[in-house]
Amino acid sequence: MEQKYYIGVPEIDAQHEEINALVALLREAAPQKEQRRLIHQTLKRLHQLLRTHFEYEESLMAMVAYPDLPQHKKVHKGVLLLFERYFDDPPPQSDYEHYIGTIGAKVFAHVMEHDAPMTTSIKERLMPSRQQGRKEAET
Repeated sequence: MEQKYYIGVPEIDAQHEEINALVALLREAAPQKEQRRLIHQTLKRLHQLLRTHFEYEESLMAMVAYPDLPQHKKVHKGVLLLFERYFDDPPPQSDYEHYIGTIGAKVFAHVMEHDAPMTTSIKERLMPSRQQGRKEAET
């Protein structure tokens, strides 16, 4: 994962790393029909991770009064809806690769389009308080 996507909050950074690894695994496995079981298990893990990650991320955004929180929450719901549709009504074999690609692309796009600005904003809001905390600890 590129350094610019690290937020400095270990839990979120670790979650972003795992999300990226799972999306990469999906991209590699999707074209291989014999990998359908692995893909299904990966999607289950990614869905579970994203639900937890999105809740954690939203609580952090609320703590720092992130101005785009309502829009960010909508994007989270849209991403999770893709997974729910998959689990409720798995695509036919002929559409499988396309559907898995769409899920991977949406998760990746979320990170690129929404998490990057959110990361910058949170860093700006957290850094002064972290620096102040360090100064207080030094005195």
